Amino acid sequence: MRRYLLLALLLLSATAYASSTYRVGSQVLTVGDSAARAMQLMGKPDFKEPVESDFGGYQGERWQYLRDDGRIVIITIIDGRVSDIADRSR
Repeated sequence: MRRYLLLALLLLSATAYASSTYRVGSQVLTVGDSAARAMQLMGKPDFKEPVESDFGGYQGERWQYLRDDGRIVIITIIDGRVSDIADRSR
């Protein structure tokens, strides 16, 4: 019984880890990478929007990329680093 619980926990942790990465060809963009690395892998964003703090000040940017298969990849850049990666359908 413990073996099944351990297996379930390992699968859950692998899923959580995979949500903070995005594969671009043979390379991987990971949360914590620099904005320059994101630009190197993904190219120039199709759309940029500012990210504001709770008090209305500038905190970073949200970059959107329209992929050839119709999906949208949204990369949030805070303090020059990738803080979130979201892959959504259109």
